[in-house]
Amino acid sequence: MSKPVAKAIAAAKTNKTPDSLVKCEVEVESGVWVSPESCATYKIDADANFPSIVFEIKTEIPGPYEWSWEIKWVVLACPQKKSKPRFKPKRGKTYSLRGRFSSSSKQWQANLDGQVIGGELTVCVKAGVKLFTRKTVIEGTEPGRDAVLKELASFAESQPREANLAKRIFTQETNFHHFYSDGQPLVSFDNGYGLGQATTPVPTYEQAWSWKKHVGYIVKSVIVDKRKLAKKYLDRHGKYSEDDLDVETLVYYNGANYHYFVWDEKSKSWIKNESVLCDPLQSNTGWDLANQENQGKAIEQLRKGEGGKPKYTGRCYAEHILKREGRGE
Repeated sequence: MSKPVAKAIAAAKTNKTPDSLVKCEVEVESGVWVSPESCATYKIDADANFPSIVFEIKTEIPGPYEWSWEIKWVVLACPQKKSKPRFKPKRGKTYSLRGRFSSSSKQWQANLDGQVIGGELTVCVKAGVKLFTRKTVIEGTEPGRDAVLKELASFAESQPREANLAKRIFTQETNFHHFYSDGQPLVSFDNGYGLGQATTPVPTYEQAWSWKKHVGYIVKSVIVDKRKLAKKYLDRHGKYSEDDLDVETLVYYNGANYHYFVWDEKSKSWIKNESVLCDPLQSNTGWDLANQENQGKAIEQLRKGEGGKPKYTGRCYAEHILKREGRGE
């Protein structure tokens, strides 16, 4: 008997419908099942392997049986402090993947097109006129700092600069955490996902859930793109080091509304941008000193609102990382 293969028919679909956390609705289930238990929770392991889940129906109706499955994850933001309620992010999103196949077997070991993804998994089987429906929940397991560093080390030869930047970013963004206390990926208010909290390009379903795919997405895609933008900016005048390029890449990673380096015509060199006063207690917040309301004010005054509004800026993001590493002034 040939082994059934779950073929995806729609991948990583999204919509803007806000929703609650993953909930398993027992009342919509139907038919008698041998396994799994209704609304059972399974874990993607710490090495980013999809769990072993065997779906099996109990019936005397002869095959073939028409199987279909759908997994869905409604994205909600979360504070990084554990066990606090999630909330609606700036842009509501739902990831989903589904597939179908025909089989003479009453049993199927879940294989979601080979992808490591989580959320609410619904499996349906049609046997004659009888419909069987079962729901389970898939959650993730935190890999830990050492595992993430080991994965980053695999890029050390081919992309050493990008891998090192990813390490610095993971330290800054999430302290090497990928999942929240509810077993779903970390999501920021502005739709940043997982270890790197990156927003663009928007990660695929698997890049959001599999921490290993996420590391590759950050190193091979996000940082590469930001580094190209930083290089284009610095190439306007040249005369910069690879370390300078790394710093400006960090700026672009967080949004380059203010650059870390600006060109000084007098010295014909790139110098530190002093037009922004960064708050050392915040990761990416500062005040534009070109704004007269902010000039001549101490940090304590600006924090109290005695000047203009602070701004989120990649300039201060890069400075915060450098100072944490003991590299800043």
